[in-house]
Amino acid sequence: MIDWEAEVKEYKENHDTDEYIHEWIDSLVPVYYGDIINTFNDMTLVIGEDAVGLPIWRVMAFRIWEVYHEEFCNAYYS
Repeated sequence: MIDWEAEVKEYKENHDTDEYIHEWIDSLVPVYYGDIINTFNDMTLVIGEDAVGLPIWRVMAFRIWEVYHEEFCNAYYS
């Protein structure tokens, strides 16, 4: 699992604004299909009906991104 406090510390060392958080989170989300699936399953996330017709890997990656974003922002703004 990711140490969010360490990620925020590294982010703040490189950026003096919260303007680039989205890009920072993008860099944390897995890229390869196997890694996406493993991370998704480890996080026990689910796919809802709103994802019908979308590529499964994209839905999984987006759900991971949402959780990562929330966790990062909780650590950043606390």
